Amino acid sequence: MNVYAAIALCFIPVVTVFILFLILIPGFKIRLELLSVLLGLVALLPIAVVQFWVGEAEIFNRWNFGLLLFRALILYGLIEEGFKCAVLFLFPVKKVNLKEMFFYGLLAGIVLGGFESVIYVLHTIQTATNHGGEVLLHMIYLRSFTSIVIHGFCAGLLAMFVFTVRKNKVFMAPAFYAVVIHGIYDFFSIMNFPMNYFAYVSILLLLLECRISYKRIKAMNLEEA
Repeated sequence: MNVYAAIALCFIPVVTVFILFLILIPGFKIRLELLSVLLGLVALLPIAVVQFWVGEAEIFNRWNFGLLLFRALILYGLIEEGFKCAVLFLFPVKKVNLKEMFFYGLLAGIVLGGFESVIYVLHTIQTATNHGGEVLLHMIYLRSFTSIVIHGFCAGLLAMFVFTVRKNKVFMAPAFYAVVIHGIYDFFSIMNFPMNYFAYVSILLLLLECRISYKRIKAMNLEEA
């Protein structure tokens, strides 16, 4: 398989979303889109370093059901969403409304998810090649695509949380659900059939929570603050 083609496919969602947001969302500015891309990239390094360091702890290397869930919630939910949330505080909230903040956050998460997908695809191809196994392309890209969706919409939730904090009325629910749903997704995504289908259920829950959080924050009239 052409490795460069695999990498390019991982970034198609990033480029597509970047262009569509700029065209379709009124008030979207290319400089703020580029800032969102940069923030997504900035979060990558600390996430990788901390996950590697924390992942070496003995408790995360005991393979039973409860500890696997704990590992997913901490290593992937808390750490990844924690650093994404931290970098989103660098975004100039005063220059955007809630809807724009959500979509800028979404873009930052998609960028991070795109790079994570590249790592996943290359690792899967290398492992299959080294062990003489078959590379199931449809499974690789399905997993990669859903990972991008998870990263994107979790970052959208975090962006709305940051919006409330910067408007001096903290609403914690979006941040909480971003951590928990991301952890649950990763937990079920490593399971065998049919348990792995619950990973896709978590995506539906994430989309629903984005809608609920948006409507609840919109009702706070924070854009007038």
